[in-house]
Amino acid sequence: MNKINYLLSTCLISLSFCLIGCSSDKGYDDNYQPADFLPNTGEPEITAVYAGTDIQLATPISEGKPGDNIIIVGKNLNNLELLRFNTVEADLSKTYTVSTKAYVSIPTAFALEHQNLIEYTTDKGTATYPFVVKFPELVVSHLDNEFAAPGDVVKVVGENFDYYGFDEEGTGSTVSINGKAVKVEYVSAEGVGVKVPAGIKDNSTVTVKWTDAAGEQKSVSLPLRPTTGRLFKELTKKMITKTDRTVSIEDDSQVTSCNSQLGTNHLHISGTLKAWSWLELAISQTLPNLSISDVADYCLAFEVLNAEDNKLLGSGYEFAWNSDWDHACKWNPGSGFTTGGKWQTVRIPLAAFAPNGISSADNQMTLSFGFQPSETYKADFRLGNFRIQKK
Repeated sequence: MNKINYLLSTCLISLSFCLIGCSSDKGYDDNYQPADFLPNTGEPEITAVYAGTDIQLATPISEGKPGDNIIIVGKNLNNLELLRFNTVEADLSKTYTVSTKAYVSIPTAFALEHQNLIEYTTDKGTATYPFVVKFPELVVSHLDNEFAAPGDVVKVVGENFDYYGFDEEGTGSTVSINGKAVKVEYVSAEGVGVKVPAGIKDNSTVTVKWTDAAGEQKSVSLPLRPTTGRLFKELTKKMITKTDRTVSIEDDSQVTSCNSQLGTNHLHISGTLKAWSWLELAISQTLPNLSISDVADYCLAFEVLNAEDNKLLGSGYEFAWNSDWDHACKWNPGSGFTTGGKWQTVRIPLAAFAPNGISSADNQMTLSFGFQPSETYKADFRLGNFRIQKK
């Protein structure tokens, strides 16, 4: 123990001498201030901006994305009071300054004005610097249920809705049905929800309007309860040349799990199917008068509904045009897919299974549906309202 105590005492004494030597060093500046406490001597200046990962400050940047971390370089950058990107204030609690540098995060909120400037304000003044914040473009795709009932909330599906302030006033981002603005019930990155008003009629229109990142007005219109382009006004047993006991034709009155009505009858596939068994339906009639110049611009749309307690299998569904199974298109909704007992709209690119067009020599057409479960499956799902519509 004596030896250990001796060594410990020696170390402490040596450390004390080192500290004394350092404190008495003639080069020590009693007035030293850390860079993040240095007072500004004049107005702030910004000379360059770098990516937050560019710690060597090797490559200046002139643009960034919402949420990016960046380094602002210049002088007199301490005592930051206000930081704006395109009029949107940054969260100062997420910034750190060291007189000649500022480490900041670009705000994720949408800018009402696109000035493409950084506005940097300290206790000594304000500096501006050209910098573009590239907002993700809004993508408006489709409605999740084109036959939603009055009072139901229908989702406008797409990408990047959360950047465009659809639930805020003054952003210019709106949703209307037949020209009348409707309240946005919710907003997510993948879409916005709006309530279908009472008295909605067939062939209505949902219109989405917004201002894009370049400041330009944009709009997209989507069909609500479309009846044009329907392949079959009414399904009958005579039209189906291949079927079995698991398939029946039913109407809206036989669907009790939702309020939506298709306005036409539909197919109900129910019963137990053995693993790898093959169910095929071939529905034929005279081809409706459809003006289609390029199948690449169109899709096959239809509604699907599965029983609430019976999810669809993730794969095994196929569609073919005029019995051309060599060009059949597989529909794979994914594992655990369910519509929750409500109708949901599905779209399949027409070119995927009718690459040579939809016309035939005798003006007849056949839409074929095939289903081959990979496991023994108790089916209980519905398909209907098959139509050709523009993407």
